[in-house]
Amino acid sequence: MADQKFDIGVLQEIYDAMVEIDDEKPPELTKKALSEGVDILKIIDALTAGINKVGDKFEAMDCFLPELIMAAGIMDESMAILQPELERLDIKTGTPGTIVIANLQGDIHDIGRQIATVMLRAAGIKVYDLGHDVKPDVAIDKAVEVKADVIGLSSLLTTSLPFSRDMINLLEEQGLRDQFQVIMGGGAVTPEFSEEIGANGYARDAAHGVRVISEILAGK
Repeated sequence: MADQKFDIGVLQEIYDAMVEIDDEKPPELTKKALSEGVDILKIIDALTAGINKVGDKFEAMDCFLPELIMAAGIMDESMAILQPELERLDIKTGTPGTIVIANLQGDIHDIGRQIATVMLRAAGIKVYDLGHDVKPDVAIDKAVEVKADVIGLSSLLTTSLPFSRDMINLLEEQGLRDQFQVIMGGGAVTPEFSEEIGANGYARDAAHGVRVISEILAGK
């Protein structure tokens, strides 16, 4: 059993099941909590605390990528159960903010970006996932269109890295550089490269990326 975090029994069960990466219990318990009239924001708190704990375990190498992927999927399924009620009540959750996220031109990998997308949405951040092999101008145009706060760039292949530099340059040429925080992540990216091209931050993995972006949006 995970550490005691919640006074309401079903919320603790949700948290425990998320931490244990049980692929069946969290959605079932989410439905149970709703049926018992538990505050929807408290349900989200339990789910979020659970997946954040999994993120901590991943960063500490106490669990591995397949488990993080599974946890992200469980979180997504559970949040889908809550979404209609959130929309009905017009409830906003988490840190307000918007991010456009993409794998840049030349990179066709999806999994890291997809995990980050699920975890960012779980944190209450509006995410526009543009997919992979995205040209810099396309990402910028979307960021302008949706009035994004952050542009998140993922690169698993080193061949895609020059396009991140192109994006920074293009933002500067268009007089847009100050409008967006640019965060780099992915297996091909290093903190040194991120700093060299003038990005605003570096995320070593999806869990860390959520923390970095949440802090940026909170103005820290």
